[in-house]
Amino acid sequence: MCMATKENLGDPTLADIWSTLSVLNVEKYIEEKMGLKYLPWADAWDLLMKHYPYASMVFGDPEIHADESMTVHCSVYIGSNVRTMWLPVMDNRNRAIKQPDARMISDAKMRCFVKCVSLYGLGLYIYQGEDLPREDKEQAEEEKPKPKAKPTPTPAKNKAVKKGKDYEEQVSKAKSFVKAMGATIIAHDTEKELKGFWSANKDQITWIQNELPDLYEELIVLFTNRKIDIKEKKGA
Repeated sequence: MCMATKENLGDPTLADIWSTLSVLNVEKYIEEKMGLKYLPWADAWDLLMKHYPYASMVFGDPEIHADESMTVHCSVYIGSNVRTMWLPVMDNRNRAIKQPDARMISDAKMRCFVKCVSLYGLGLYIYQGEDLPREDKEQAEEEKPKPKAKPTPTPAKNKAVKKGKDYEEQVSKAKSFVKAMGATIIAHDTEKELKGFWSANKDQITWIQNELPDLYEELIVLFTNRKIDIKEKKGA
């Protein structure tokens, strides 16, 4: 006899959903096109249905811009929870398309759906670094050094540094920083303030990104969700 749980009753908490979907390994489903990795929408839907068969997706009316490009919107509902995401209709170089046709709009909607589901934790790491301006990405690719002969490794020295007292103190400070972020970030009511707060703490955030990737994912989710809340309040 199956015992009733919040999950199979259809109303899990956001924490329940995150702890379920964020730990799923989607590597075997990931495909690559034009140097960019993505999770096919059919696989994302299949994984979502296996855990939350009552989930649903809803698409809003496309937003048409002055330059005749278009942005699509998608909301994914799991029980009483909802996450919303937007995505421009883009070509294979990730540039906005003017006057997109029906097929382009349809493809963009499904890409938007996958991105929306990532806000619940499913494959979120695929989108890390996406907020970099295109110029920065292209410059970073150009400046990538060519492979060189590997120098004599010094792993023992590096490990000693990471296991030292200073490193442990940095880890403790990083965890406290992210833990306090949930309350601190609410005080910022505009995207401009949010970006300024990120820039002001860039050194700490960069360290977390390099040394504690799991903690960095939590940080990205906090900022992403606050950004969504600000946009929703602005549009209300």
